[in-house]
Amino acid sequence: MATYSINYAGISLTTHQKFTIAKAITKIHADVTGAETYFAQVIFKQLDPHDCFIGSVLLDEPHLFLSGQIRSGRGEQMKKQLLVELEVAIQSVSGLAGHQIWAYIDEIIPCQMIEYGQILPAVGDDSVWFSTLPVGIQKKLNFLNS
Repeated sequence: MATYSINYAGISLTTHQKFTIAKAITKIHADVTGAETYFAQVIFKQLDPHDCFIGSVLLDEPHLFLSGQIRSGRGEQMKKQLLVELEVAIQSVSGLAGHQIWAYIDEIIPCQMIEYGQILPAVGDDSVWFSTLPVGIQKKLNFLNS
């Protein structure tokens, strides 16, 4: 239900750093929104610094760009908390300064999303949605959530 894409340039992230960031994002998303952890995906992509421009000027220092797509239906304060906590966690793991981490949250109407083969539920209807999934998928998601 939440896909967090991380594009970064001018910095190398180790597999351990990626794992640590993915784990932090998943926990923060679950803690702040109340969604189960299996609803968070994190995707990393390293960019060539020569392909990144800010204000039509070539990037002159390392940057990390986080774009989060979440289900609509959450309040403004929750989204602000989510952004702040995500930025702090990424800063801690990556060693980047706050001005080098740019983060965005985009909302998508749940009926415009499919995960695990099913249209996603409105915020708050997760348990009903979960009960409609095939038993094998339920077992997999329970494992991911543990």
